[in-house]
Amino acid sequence: MELLSGVRDEVRPEIFIQQKRQIELACQLSKGRIHEEPRFLICTEVLGRPLPPDVPRVPTELLADYMTVVRCAKSLEEILSHRVRVHRLETRGKGQAGFAGFNPSALTNLVSGPKSAWQKEVERNASEIYPCWREHFQKTGKRLPDDKRKEVAAGLVSDAERVEYGKSFLRWMNAAAKPDLVTEITKRLDAVLEFTVFVTREFLTRNYNLEKHDSDVYDQFQLHYLAMERFIIVSQDGPLRNRISGCSQAKRIMSFDEFLKTL
Repeated sequence: MELLSGVRDEVRPEIFIQQKRQIELACQLSKGRIHEEPRFLICTEVLGRPLPPDVPRVPTELLADYMTVVRCAKSLEEILSHRVRVHRLETRGKGQAGFAGFNPSALTNLVSGPKSAWQKEVERNASEIYPCWREHFQKTGKRLPDDKRKEVAAGLVSDAERVEYGKSFLRWMNAAAKPDLVTEITKRLDAVLEFTVFVTREFLTRNYNLEKHDSDVYDQFQLHYLAMERFIIVSQDGPLRNRISGCSQAKRIMSFDEFLKTL
């Protein structure tokens, strides 16, 4: 999703060529496979229930088609004019060769669900720490009083906070917050929790702007994959690794060199 989100109407031709190469490399490394989105996998494999209707599934087959179109396109103009020659798409054309394209705004709509959920989650967590942060921000330009800011910045994640996060996630997935399930899901979402707490503190203490940190949406989203033991994340993103370095799943995020040594 993050690679595709860079494809926009105003992108210069040379930038589009770079984006196309990045997408081609991603497809080569993954052999064209795109996993189901992690919340869907958590529901089906861990909770034994379907994804709730109010949590829209990111359609991986549509993502695959968008990536195919970008890889086959000679220019961004071909995509915008729906004149990209493709051999086969999953969601249109009945498996036949033809011409395709898309409006980049469609990609924005695809990620709007996870992005909106992420923003609401950070704001909800902020309200649990300091319910009056909105009013304080309107009056002072800061979300916390000075004494509260120092307390939040220095605090560690408590066991109670971890448990409450697990309960909140289960409620979001329409699952019963039974004690054994809360313990299980809290353990599985350790990296997600660590990352979310980091961003919540940045939001409260440094006036972190959610709109200006779009990449954090994708980081938090992909960390959900670590809830399933079979997944690791291969990334050169140093800040991401630093943010979750204290959690139990930190070793399952590897640099490319580290990953090669495991083969």
